[in-house]
Amino acid sequence: MMRLMVLVSMLAFVPCAWAGDESGTEAEVDSGQNPRVKMETTLGDIILELDAEKAPISVENFLRYAQDGFYTETIFHRVIRGFMIQGGGFHQNMEKKDGLRPGIKNEWKNGLKNVRGTLSMARRGGRPDSANAQFFINVVDNASLDRPQRDGAGYAVFGKVVEGMDVVDKIRDVEVSPHANDPRAGKDAPVEAVIIKSVTLNGEYDATKLTARIEALEKEAKETKANAQAEQEKQMQDFITKTEAETGKKFAKTESGLMSIVLTEGDGPSPKPADTVEVHYTGWLLDGTKFDSSVDRGSPATFPLNRVIAGWTEGVALMKVGEKRKLLIPYQLGYGEQGSPPRIPPKATLVFDVELLSIK
Repeated sequence: MMRLMVLVSMLAFVPCAWAGDESGTEAEVDSGQNPRVKMETTLGDIILELDAEKAPISVENFLRYAQDGFYTETIFHRVIRGFMIQGGGFHQNMEKKDGLRPGIKNEWKNGLKNVRGTLSMARRGGRPDSANAQFFINVVDNASLDRPQRDGAGYAVFGKVVEGMDVVDKIRDVEVSPHANDPRAGKDAPVEAVIIKSVTLNGEYDATKLTARIEALEKEAKETKANAQAEQEKQMQDFITKTEAETGKKFAKTESGLMSIVLTEGDGPSPKPADTVEVHYTGWLLDGTKFDSSVDRGSPATFPLNRVIAGWTEGVALMKVGEKRKLLIPYQLGYGEQGSPPRIPPKATLVFDVELLSIK
């Protein structure tokens, strides 16, 4: 909350005049929901209109970096002619700029699409909520970015170019090659640096509306999280009650939180954590959704026991060859807070029926 109040105090008294579209009126653009910024580059100026109604977290984040002067003298470090131009995080020598804040919530479900001329948050693959300072401008329609990627999330649009698309196209068309100081940049670094001289507000807007919008979203998210947690706890308790009634046995619980029931006793040895085991298994979510099964495939799975999720490493190590056991694995011992999209949602409790066939 403190950071939002600071932002309000910095932006509430911006003295410069609004640079609206020729067809727009001051009343239309000064709504408090669409602040505009001017991005001054070595190839010309770009005016960006931000959507604080649909992407308030991304807009607030971008404005804070701009207000702090973070973007000054950064570059467009990645330019792909048939895709996008990306900037906001590197110096000319391709050194990453210091001063990054933690990643923000990914607002990719806000209804805005990655079409030509839109402004989106860049992030790390595999980490949906990792965006901080870097952004990109789409130079073509990129519908694939609106769909869930391998990590289960798309890319959040939070604004659009309203003036200076010709400048964007100039940047798109620059010569690129691998950067001498960072081979990881591939072939996409401009040969002659395209520098962002500054990013500044280009008019007034009501920053209190942005604050109120984020507060409302935070309250809603907290309530949603609490409801989801309560529902999951109820599902788990219902599952435990039903399973114990069906089997006539009680779940045993370890210190880590792993729960299990022995369905069929085994008479062989137990594996060590580094052993390779052969198993048959079927996995479900608590709501009964089956997400994987070696039994259905008709082929046992073989793997080193220390190369799987922690719940498997611990649970199978408790078993004896020939044993069948039901494992109830909390998300901390499974796929964690992120899950494993698209099959395993975030913070998913997992249920496995496992039969230990052999130790290799």
